[in-house]
Amino acid sequence: MAYFDVDMACREGFGDRKLVAMIQQRISSLDEDLDQGEQEFLVSYAYQDLRYYLLYKFGLFNLDNNDASYELCRRIIRNEDSVVRLVDEWFNWWVIKWRQRVRLVFNESEQKDSETGESQSVEDLIKKIPKRLLDKLRRETMIELMRQNEVCSLDIVSDFIVRSALNDLVNEYSKDGALRVLVTDMTEVRMRILRKIMEISGTNKPLVILKVKINSPQPYQGMS
Repeated sequence: MAYFDVDMACREGFGDRKLVAMIQQRISSLDEDLDQGEQEFLVSYAYQDLRYYLLYKFGLFNLDNNDASYELCRRIIRNEDSVVRLVDEWFNWWVIKWRQRVRLVFNESEQKDSETGESQSVEDLIKKIPKRLLDKLRRETMIELMRQNEVCSLDIVSDFIVRSALNDLVNEYSKDGALRVLVTDMTEVRMRILRKIMEISGTNKPLVILKVKINSPQPYQGMS
C-alpha cells in the first residue's frame, strides 16, 4: 500500500485543488447553458464562499490563514465523506443565494442606478480602526451571515454590512463620536451589524452587482 504524506499534500495545495474539483463537478451538473468561461468564473467566485463555510462548520474560522488551510486540508483527506456532505449542503444554498443575491449589469447607467452613497467620513474612520478589530468585525459578520444561510458573496456582503453600520454611527455621532463608540461600546456596534443582517435575511432583493464586461474574465463587483 502506497504511503500518503498528508503534511506534504496539504503544503502543496491538495485541499484547495480538491475543493475546486468538488465545485466544478457541481456547477457542471447545473441544468443551465454555461460556456467554459462562465463555469470557470462561477467556480472561482464560489471557491472562497465554500472555504469560509467549511472553516465555520469545522470551527476553524479564528485560526490564521495558513493554519486554517492546513487543518481544513487534513479534514478533507481524513474525512472526505463528511466534507462531501457539507459541500452538498452548502452548494444547494449557494445556488439559491447566487440567483437571489447577485445581479448582473451590462452598462454604466445600470451600475450607477444601483450604487449607494457612503460618506468620506466612513473611509476616514476605517483608516483609524485597527486592522485586527476591523477583521474581527468582518469575521463575526460572516459567521452570523452563514447562520442565516447567507452563503454567497460573503466577502462583499460582510464588508458592506460593517461599512453600513459604521456609516450609521458616523451619521449619528460624527466621526470622533463613532470612534469613541468603537472603543467603549462594541455591543452597540455588534447590535447594529446584527440588525442589518436580519434586514438582509428578511428580503429577497439582489445585494451584489457584477458588472459584466465583454471578454473580461473578472467582472466588477459591488454592493447594491
